[in-house]
Amino acid sequence: MTTTAPARVRAGGRSEEVRRRVATACLELLAEGSSDLGPAQVARRSGVTRATIYRWWPSRAALIAEALTEHTGVRLEPPDTGTWAGDVRALAAAMAAFFSDPVEVSQNLIMANGHDPDFEQLVLEHYAPLFAAWRAVVERARSRGDLAPDLDADAVVLALASPLVLVPLLFHRALRADEVVRHADLIVCAAAAPSQ
Repeated sequence: MTTTAPARVRAGGRSEEVRRRVATACLELLAEGSSDLGPAQVARRSGVTRATIYRWWPSRAALIAEALTEHTGVRLEPPDTGTWAGDVRALAAAMAAFFSDPVEVSQNLIMANGHDPDFEQLVLEHYAPLFAAWRAVVERARSRGDLAPDLDADAVVLALASPLVLVPLLFHRALRADEVVRHADLIVCAAAAPSQ
């Protein structure tokens, strides 16, 4: 399901305030476990009129896209520390903080229950560029010779991200800093190129 991105409102002023209020309302609803981001629900939560919401975000998909854009922002920019170990540790720390965010936990729970495939598709489409950027971190290290040449970048990203997603989702807690470091170091060692 491909969606058209909502028309961006101009930065600053009343338009930006409306955009922020709508995005915040959508994120609050998601954090409460609701993917039913209809104009009526968002209008009640945000205080923005339904007419304005319909004009700027004419569909549920547009509201979800706005919320996800606000949610991800620049929080998950891929690191470039110059070393494989540094990149993995920095990425793991950023992912751990992000995946323990209440919005992210609720969103992952909604996706895991499988009752809203349209929402799941929208989330996966929105996150595709992030996944590509994370894969690029692995591919950059492989091109430097830091990793085994036949190592699959998707497998590394999934191995890194999975516990960082699952611990907040299943155990209802964020990983401690020492746990994140140990996990990152495990990925660093597992993916490292064999010694010459």
